[in-house]
Amino acid sequence: MPRQLPSATEGVPFEATFTITWRPTWRGRPNLEDLVRERTITDAANVLLRLPATDVQTAQDTVNAMLGEPQRFRTAHYRLMHVRAALRLTAASHQILTQRREDQERVRRLRFLRDELYEHPSLLLLDRIERSTDPLDPQQVANWQRVARSVAASEKWWHPLLEQWELVGRGFTSAEMQNRALLVLHDALATLTQEATEPAEASQRTGQTHLRSAG
Repeated sequence: MPRQLPSATEGVPFEATFTITWRPTWRGRPNLEDLVRERTITDAANVLLRLPATDVQTAQDTVNAMLGEPQRFRTAHYRLMHVRAALRLTAASHQILTQRREDQERVRRLRFLRDELYEHPSLLLLDRIERSTDPLDPQQVANWQRVARSVAASEKWWHPLLEQWELVGRGFTSAEMQNRALLVLHDALATLTQEATEPAEASQRTGQTHLRSAG
């Protein structure tokens, strides 16, 4: 009967069938057949835990190379004559791997679009122009560029800020304290913004005063 053994790929086990030929030694013990089977399966499982389910043939070759090591063929209670494992993946495991490959490809493409298009609004616009067969609406062009700028700004500014905002809230156990902490952070940011703008406004007012005096 096939046994399911875990692989290095989470949630995707191997299905293993073992062929074992053995004979007892003169120091045989009760339930020897169970001992031979369980030791073989345990040794194979320890190897398979380090191997991904994406390459069944390599995993099978690796396990059989380990099972065929000479020092494994003689123990105090039995002698192995022949042992071999045949590995496969169930239909459910194949489906999981297929879905993961599709998800990984989709993530790869989304990252490419973010890095190559949404980081550069002009490239996004050219991409849309190339895909479109109809004359472009100026408002739609402006919307595309606005979306691209928004994505780029989120990566550089809003996303890191919101992450820190969330971390501040996690430091408190009650909802009331979380809200108070976020209000303190909000007030601190407002103060920093005011301090940054006031010198610039004061400098601008001074410049305007000098111009009027010169006039």
